[in-house]
Amino acid sequence: MSKLTHKLFHLTIAPAIFLFAGAAFNIRAQESPPKTGRAPRPTTTPAPLPPLRNTRAKIRQGGKNQFAPGIFGRISWKKEYGLPSIDGGRTPDKATNCTAIRVQTTVQEGVSGTFGKAVNVGYIALQNEPTEENGYYICSYSITDQNNDLQRNRVIAISAILGPYASQELNRALSEGRWFGPGQPQPPPGYQRVPIGGRGITLTDAEPRATVDFEMVYRPLPAAPR
Repeated sequence: MSKLTHKLFHLTIAPAIFLFAGAAFNIRAQESPPKTGRAPRPTTTPAPLPPLRNTRAKIRQGGKNQFAPGIFGRISWKKEYGLPSIDGGRTPDKATNCTAIRVQTTVQEGVSGTFGKAVNVGYIALQNEPTEENGYYICSYSITDQNNDLQRNRVIAISAILGPYASQELNRALSEGRWFGPGQPQPPPGYQRVPIGGRGITLTDAEPRATVDFEMVYRPLPAAPR
């Protein structure tokens, strides 16, 4: 090998070998953990997520209540009618609200062949504050058999009236007077507020549940007896 060739070798090949060796050293240095004299920290195991709530059980419970035996329904009236009031519409009657409407369930008891008498049955529950839906006030009610007197295979008459008070004057204020709302709404002269929709239903073992809805409307006052 000539001196010129030997010199070119040192100028080209030797630096390449040096660079390759340096790169290999750097790779090994990156792969090896630093020697700090302390043990490496163990990897922390993520804490388990809290268990999901048993939503299925809640859904089943709601379904059970939803299809419980009894009579269920709503009393609705237009928002423009206002809220029940017994002071000429100055304030809403918060002491009554939904309970200004009284729901009744009765059966006829008596000797066969006679009309007998109406006997109240069922345990009646009515929400306190009305809700709003599509331009209406809504009061929901339920009639269940907590008293063990909601009989099967008997015609049960269900009705609703406005006025839970012993005072006829207060009941008349509810049915004919001004209610609380814009303009203190009131039925036209000769009219009163009446819940309509009452009917007779029969509960059976096959159909132990019924729905009866009422609506509060303006109706003419009954004619005075002659």
